[in-house]
Amino acid sequence: MKKILIVEDERILAYALRMDLQELGFPEINIVSNCESAVSAVQSEDVDVVLMDINISGEKSGIETAGMISEFSRVPIIYLTGETDIETRTKAESVSNCRGYLAKPVAMHLLEPLLNQVFSASEI
Repeated sequence: MKKILIVEDERILAYALRMDLQELGFPEINIVSNCESAVSAVQSEDVDVVLMDINISGEKSGIETAGMISEFSRVPIIYLTGETDIETRTKAESVSNCRGYLAKPVAMHLLEPLLNQVFSASEI
């Protein structure tokens, strides 16, 4: 079963995203709000993809968190963020595990094919 980790500090957005993903047929979804919880979840759970906000709770950003995760895991990371400036996007996409960058509010018709692409690539 495909397991998704959402790293988002705005609870309402996180739960709405989880509901949308569950409606698309992705039932295994965990939500965390900060770097430490995200790193711990990737280390201890069988996570297939991380949906990462850039502005998260705590001292570390989503980009820093993704960089930390990429040091010990090849789990794909898709950024879902309100940060649309080119400098932030370039920095985020430089993380080796980055597989996508979508602006909020996230359009499910863009996220679903990206998730399917990531999942099908992991099955090869």
